[in-house]
Amino acid sequence: MHEMSIAANIVDIAREELGRRGLRTLTRVEVRCGALSNVVADSLQLCFEALTAEGPFAGARLDVVEVPLVLRCRSCGKTFAGTEGQASLWLPCPLCGAEPGHTVEQGREFFIQQLEAE
Repeated sequence: MHEMSIAANIVDIAREELGRRGLRTLTRVEVRCGALSNVVADSLQLCFEALTAEGPFAGARLDVVEVPLVLRCRSCGKTFAGTEGQASLWLPCPLCGAEPGHTVEQGREFFIQQLEAE
């Protein structure tokens, strides 16, 4: 389960950032998680809770904002939702029928959007 190492990295980044700003208590982390990031939000949540169960980060909340897949057709240039997840990459454009080869406009990202601390 790679979510544990991701959660550990989030905690490390938060600890480093709070140290830089002279803060001690983490209250909330918001991460953006793209549909193609291969991160299971529930598993990440559990791992984060396990890592922050005690100490100055106890009670910190992790909010995972899921970012949907958006593709751009290489033929007509229109964007459309990748409602079938990764399989959407191999489907024809729903607007013009062009063969797969679409560009991923959104859905690969995974990053910390916001940290809240005291």
